[in-house]
Amino acid sequence: MLEKAAGRNCQATNFLKTFSNNSSAASLNLLEEVSPGIALTTMIQSVNRFLLDKFAADYRQMSPQARHMEQMLATKVTATIRCAHCTNEQMRPEDPCVHDLIYPQRNNMRNAQRAISRPTFSQILKASVERQEQTRGWCPRCKRYQQLSTRKQVQSIPAVLMINAAIHGTEAKQLWATPNWLPQEIGIIVAEGQFYCYEGQDLKLHIQRGVYNVQVYELIGTVADINSGENQKPHLVSMIDGMCLHSIFGTSNLTFDSCTILT
Repeated sequence: MLEKAAGRNCQATNFLKTFSNNSSAASLNLLEEVSPGIALTTMIQSVNRFLLDKFAADYRQMSPQARHMEQMLATKVTATIRCAHCTNEQMRPEDPCVHDLIYPQRNNMRNAQRAISRPTFSQILKASVERQEQTRGWCPRCKRYQQLSTRKQVQSIPAVLMINAAIHGTEAKQLWATPNWLPQEIGIIVAEGQFYCYEGQDLKLHIQRGVYNVQVYELIGTVADINSGENQKPHLVSMIDGMCLHSIFGTSNLTFDSCTILT
């Protein structure tokens, strides 16, 4: 439709009609007309996750034996869940198609600022993908709810890496407002379940050494929440590098979703 518009505005009418009639989309509060109180940043990140999972599920129905869509979109992760009471461990596979960024705690951010050393995007991405969680859940050995700890090991990464910026606090906004904090490209190494992420000079050094297989991702697009003030209705704007789009299925690409542009 963009090609037919020849540079003029166009609407994805067929997609919007199908999406609006999807019962799951309505129940998950993914439609503006039925969820007026939900922030656009929260909604678009939920839409991102919903569409990716839907793409993968629909593809499995068409080709049950093929896993091409998962290879294109999903990160293969093994989660190890350990009971704090009896130390029983369970392992389960996970295939997330999108990663939510998790930022350092406020005190850690302030300490980093005092040291004039903000966490890099690569450091935050690594901590988010490999995040360890403490939750309360059911232990099959104890036969009761206990405190559980979860650690994640990455087995493989997809060709297209989708990320939700998940900017909720002031400290996270300050990071994204820092000039050149968002890199144009990152490199990822997966080795023995470990996930390593590099940018800038560190990435160049690893590529030059050639010791590890570095998968390089290039930033091709963002979806930003534009908020001009209290009296203005916020709106979403996507920014896409058209030079990269033609090769999205031939090379590794990186898409960041729902970042906030401060005005």
